[in-house]
Amino acid sequence: MSSEELIKLMKQVEEKGIGWDTVEQKIKVSHQVLNLYSNSGPVPVTIINNLNKLIESAG
Repeated sequence: MSSEELIKLMKQVEEKGIGWDTVEQKIKVSHQVLNLYSNSGPVPVTIINNLNKLIESAG
């Protein structure tokens, strides 16, 4: 997946007020790693899918 998609999801996380500690616990990926993926190459599909699920469950 593209880093642009990850950037959009990260913005949605911030807009919904979900804490990054919660994100890290739920998707098992640190905020630092997400930042690295957003600045570089392809993002694993599992990260995108897990972020989508977390955002949807937050309402």
